[in-house]
Amino acid sequence: MRQALQIKRKAFTLLETTISLGIVCSLMIISIYNLKDYQARVEEHQALEWFKDSFKSAFDYSYLHGVATNLTITPNSIEFVANQKTASKKEYYFHKFQTLPKTLQAENSKITYTIFKSGQAAPITIKFDSKLTHRQYVYKVQMGWGEIIEQ
Repeated sequence: MRQALQIKRKAFTLLETTISLGIVCSLMIISIYNLKDYQARVEEHQALEWFKDSFKSAFDYSYLHGVATNLTITPNSIEFVANQKTASKKEYYFHKFQTLPKTLQAENSKITYTIFKSGQAAPITIKFDSKLTHRQYVYKVQMGWGEIIEQ
C-alpha cells in the first residue's frame, strides 16, 4: 500500500491546469486591450500628421499654380479643395479628404478657411480634441505665408 502512494505523476492536475489557463487568459485580455488603445493613438497621430502635411501642400499648391484653395474642417472630417480654370483653359485641381478617427474631433462645428492664389492666408487657430488622451491639439497659422505651428 505504501508503494501505491509513492507513484510519480507525469501530468498536471485539473486544478493546476485551470489556474494556469486563468492566468494566461488574464494576461491576454490585458494585452489586447492595450493594443487597441495603442492602435487608436497611432490613428490619431497619423490623422494629425496628415493634416499638417496637407496644409503645407495646399499652401505650396496655391502659390505655385496661382489657385485659391479652400480648407473645410467639420467635427469629423478635413477637406482641401482647389479647382479653377485659368484664362489659358488649363484646369488646376487639388483635392484631399480625410475622415478623422472616432477618438479625435475638431473643436468648432465648421471652419472654412481660404488660402489665396498668392499663397497667403489670414492667421487662424485650429483645435482638435482627443477623447482618448483627453488632450487638446492646437495648431496656429501665422499671417502671410501660413506656417503651421503645433502648440
